[in-house]
Amino acid sequence: MKNISRTLASVFLYVTLGMGASVAQTTNNQTDQLSPVLPSTGLPFQVVIEKANFQLPIGLHSGVVGMSKGQWIFIAGRHDGLHGFGPDPFPPEKQNTSIYVVNPATGIVSSRSLSDPSSGLTQQQIDTLSVTSPQGYQEGDTFYMSGGYGIDTNSGTFGTKPVLTAIYLPGIVQWVTDPGNKSYSVIKNIRQLSNPIFQVTGGKMVKLGNLTQLVFGQNFTGVYTTDSSGAYSEQIRQFQIKSVGGQLSVDIHASKPQYMDPNFRRRDLNIVPVLLNTKNLLKFGLVAYAGVFTPLAGVWTVPVVIDDTGTATMADPNLPTTFKQAMNHYVSATVGLYSKKYTSMYNIFFGGISFGFFSNGVFQTDSEIPFTNQVTTIQMDKNGNFTQYLMDNQYPVILSTQANPGNTLLFGAGAYFIANNILQYPNRVINLDNIRQSTVIGYIVGGIQSTLANTNVQSDADGSPYVFKVTLVPTK
Repeated sequence: MKNISRTLASVFLYVTLGMGASVAQTTNNQTDQLSPVLPSTGLPFQVVIEKANFQLPIGLHSGVVGMSKGQWIFIAGRHDGLHGFGPDPFPPEKQNTSIYVVNPATGIVSSRSLSDPSSGLTQQQIDTLSVTSPQGYQEGDTFYMSGGYGIDTNSGTFGTKPVLTAIYLPGIVQWVTDPGNKSYSVIKNIRQLSNPIFQVTGGKMVKLGNLTQLVFGQNFTGVYTTDSSGAYSEQIRQFQIKSVGGQLSVDIHASKPQYMDPNFRRRDLNIVPVLLNTKNLLKFGLVAYAGVFTPLAGVWTVPVVIDDTGTATMADPNLPTTFKQAMNHYVSATVGLYSKKYTSMYNIFFGGISFGFFSNGVFQTDSEIPFTNQVTTIQMDKNGNFTQYLMDNQYPVILSTQANPGNTLLFGAGAYFIANNILQYPNRVINLDNIRQSTVIGYIVGGIQSTLANTNVQSDADGSPYVFKVTLVPTK
């Protein structure tokens, strides 16, 4: 959920860059320095982004997506673009109240409204399944979704839902794609549980080991205004999901860290699965990159590394050797790749919203945190050192035909990356060493499309219906 009417002060900051000159100004960001952005010639690959030969029937972003037998299932999220501020910042009619099933092999998209009587859902249940920025992950045929921000239709109030939903995807696909069969429903394929621990939006939910980690995010209550703020979790909430006799339950474990850490006051960020090198052993973990907002309404720049137990660490922002992320600070389409050959983890960030960007080869910053089509990759080596690179390619040029006609559309914010059927590690990080020729590694779907880099006008942006094919090209 992008804050679109803020003015961030900037007076004096020192930034050292791999390309372009040093820049001086002051920000409200976590750090005044940003680490060098290097040319992508230092990477063993390039990426090519192309418009696919099919698209969604309507723009869609900031929900969740699961997979069943090669089909994509989209739940929740929104159809409009930027949100505004009171009295109607998140129009309820723009919440996604349908489930979309996409067959990427044929390009066929099927959808069905949750309000269809055959769903068997109450209005309250529909509200919990049509929220903005929930968290979710898939395990087998079941997708787990938590929280998210949206309306309570019965009362007309807005807030973050304290609900965990287990969704059996094959049954949902049947209900969407075979409307003539009256035996299918949504209610038979979901189970729900309510608890304040799930009351988070704009975070990330991932399973590490036996425990589910609900990382960062906020609990926002009421209507968005220019000076409003949610209650940030500032922790990693941990619980174990169980199913006993067909009933959903959780065992709640202690949050990490024990006390809320203001360095974890982050939401709407890219929290990505990684392989961590621990004494030459590879273990599953997470890295939380950037995010918004600092107490002064700036961006976060120092990553948070989360190990396989859910323990989070952040390097000292005051040290000159600490990595400070310069670009792609907001949640966007991302993909992770690991190489044993190079003993490195690579995370690619496809556009979105960025404090830093390049213009005519010169690095610049903008305190309004503009939309961008530029793509970066962050490498984490075996010693935990980070390096960021500007990729040679970005989103293809697609011109707006509606608001600000002729302007280049800017993509990526709140978009989905869906990996192709290629070799992946159990945490869905792609095995880079297995890719020896140009390979379609996945697709970017939906997101926000903006006609301007900076705007406070909701009609300047919309949900994107586009699907982009992503090809990885080995260069070494």
